Amino acid sequence: MKDQDQKIQYFESSELGRRLPFAITTYKELMGSDDIFIPSLRDFHVIFWIKKGKGTFSVDFEKYDFNAGTLILLSKDQLHYFLPFDKEQTEIISIGFKPEFIYKNDNDLEHLFKFNASAHKKEEQTILVSEHSIIKLQHLCDEMFSISRERNKTYEAKGFYHYLCLFLIQCEIIQEDQRGKEDSPIDENINEFLAFNELLEQHYKTEFKVEFYAEQLNMTLKLLAKLTKTHYKLPPKTVIDERRVLEIKRQLQGTSKSGKTIAYELNFGEPTNMFKFFKKNVGLTPKEFRDQN
Repeated sequence: MKDQDQKIQYFESSELGRRLPFAITTYKELMGSDDIFIPSLRDFHVIFWIKKGKGTFSVDFEKYDFNAGTLILLSKDQLHYFLPFDKEQTEIISIGFKPEFIYKNDNDLEHLFKFNASAHKKEEQTILVSEHSIIKLQHLCDEMFSISRERNKTYEAKGFYHYLCLFLIQCEIIQEDQRGKEDSPIDENINEFLAFNELLEQHYKTEFKVEFYAEQLNMTLKLLAKLTKTHYKLPPKTVIDERRVLEIKRQLQGTSKSGKTIAYELNFGEPTNMFKFFKKNVGLTPKEFRDQN
């Protein structure tokens, strides 16, 4: 762990289990510590499947209610934690994996459920699983549990990879059913949308101008504006700025780094530039935001 104090934890993929880039964890193991109740950052993706119980959890400063049958989908580096719940009345399965373990080529990025912080919308951070889908997901979890007990790392990695892919495909199917918009215009340019999100995740620390993203995507400014309006209801400059604001918030609440350090890491040039930017967009100074959480 690193960048932690009494309230914050940072988990690295080496802690997933036996130093493998994936793990599936039982509720008994999860409850072996209070880690899920502490604001945490992770360098790997996490899926929490609520098998039983209800409560509330926080992801990137938004609160969500959960019930039995809820899938919680967390991208790497999202700040998240569960609010205290009745442990005796709750059951959760956790699946963690490194992005590079599951996304090995461009085809994977297009055809597996996309874990990307900037792609998450509030209504899609969770998926409610139907009775029909529960049977399928439970079978896949059982297979992942079984494979995880193997001690042949090569076989274990290959087997886990394939069942995890099937699990993510099932998540995508459930999400599409949940949207109920198979023929909606939002799917006409889904590849461009994913490409923009991927580009933003790669460059938001260093590239702040809309022109850069339009040029990299081989789009006109007008077309990029139409894309972000369709998916975010916002102009592209606002989407870029909001991603930078989110990262500042994460660093302020999720680490003990100074405002000056955060400003330099996010390429603001001078700390005062970040302070003005943050105050303009949030209405608080970085110190005020950190102190209120």
